[in-house]
Order: sequence, then C-alpha cells, then structure tokens
Amino acid sequence: MGKGLIITLGVIAALVVGAFSLYGYVNNMRNEGIRMETTLSAQYLDNQNELSSFKSSFYEQVGVANLKSDKLDQIIEDAVKGRYEGKMNPGTGGAMFSAITEAYPDLKGQLDLYDRIVDFVKAGREQYKQKQSKLIGQLQAYDYWRQEGLVKSMFLGNFFPSQALVARIGTSVQRGQAALDQMYIIVLTSDTKKAYETGIDEPMQVPGGKK
Repeated sequence: MGKGLIITLGVIAALVVGAFSLYGYVNNMRNEGIRMETTLSAQYLDNQNELSSFKSSFYEQVGVANLKSDKLDQIIEDAVKGRYEGKMNPGTGGAMFSAITEAYPDLKGQLDLYDRIVDFVKAGREQYKQKQSKLIGQLQAYDYWRQEGLVKSMFLGNFFPSQALVARIGTSVQRGQAALDQMYIIVLTSDTKKAYETGIDEPMQVPGGKK
C-alpha cells in the first residue's frame, strides 16, 4: 500500500471521526436545549396551576364557599401576588379586608374569619413566591446556557428558543421567542407595574377611604 494512499485513508478516517464527534456534540446540545425548554414550559403551567388551586381551595378552607365570585377571586389573587403587602391586619381597616367588606358588607367585623384568611393567604403567598422564584432561576440558567461561549452562542442562536418552548395561558399559546418573552413577564399588579415604570410608588389607598 502506497504512502499516499495511507495518508489519504488517514485523512478520511479523521474526517469521519470528526464528523461523528461534531454530530454527537450538536445532538447533545439540542437535547439539552429541548430538555430545558420542556422544563420551562411545564414550570410556567405549574405556576398558573398553583394560583388557580389556591383560589379554588380558599373558599373551602376559610368556610366561605357560598361567597365564591369573580370579584372575590380577584381579591384573593391580588393578595397572593402581594397587592396588599403590609396591609393584612384584621380589624384595623387593612386594604385587603376593606376590599373584602366593600364587596361583602355582611363579613364586616368577623375577626375569626379574617384570622383564617390571613393565615391562608400568607401560606399561599409564600408558596406562589417560591414558584415564581423557581421559574426565574430556570429562565436565567437557560439564557446563560444559550449565551455561553462565543462560537456556541452564535450556533445556538439559530436554533433556540425553539418551538418546544411553549407558554400557555388558557387557550392562548405562544412558542419560541414569544414564549420566552411571556415567561419573563412576572406577575405584577397594575400598581406595582406603574411604580416600576414611573419610579414612583403611590401610597396605598383603602377602597372607599379618604385620599
């Protein structure tokens, strides 16, 4: 076998090995990306389920199943999201209880009910906060993975976010970059959003109270 042929076969073998190595590397990166995106999609849904489950169990736990309504649902959701932060003082005109008694005047003065609501909302708020923090951590890890290394980031930029990243809100479905943008919109009440946009945090107003 001639020396030239040996060299040629060696080059071909090296190219084949290199091609297989590159394929394996690319395939592993793709699998890792899909795994991270699938995890993010599931966590985003889980956060929504946490809030929905809390609202559903609230009525049973505090014994006000007969009061279930969209209005009270919104009050509960705002409380869990932190809308009434620092304003959960039973019997003292706290904002959350003012909102409840404004919607349901018959509940005014029922301090035992307020106590149950405070305990339940505090527990729900902490659980929901942990879910949101977990999602933020996963998003940060995903973005770091996509941007790590000059060559790697340039390559991954053509493939991720992929259609495997899904943000579902009811019947609305977003994929890819739109889904990633949606996941970064952490749940904020309108007051909190306005404070971030303007840099000014207005004093909390009790519904129906004097300004």
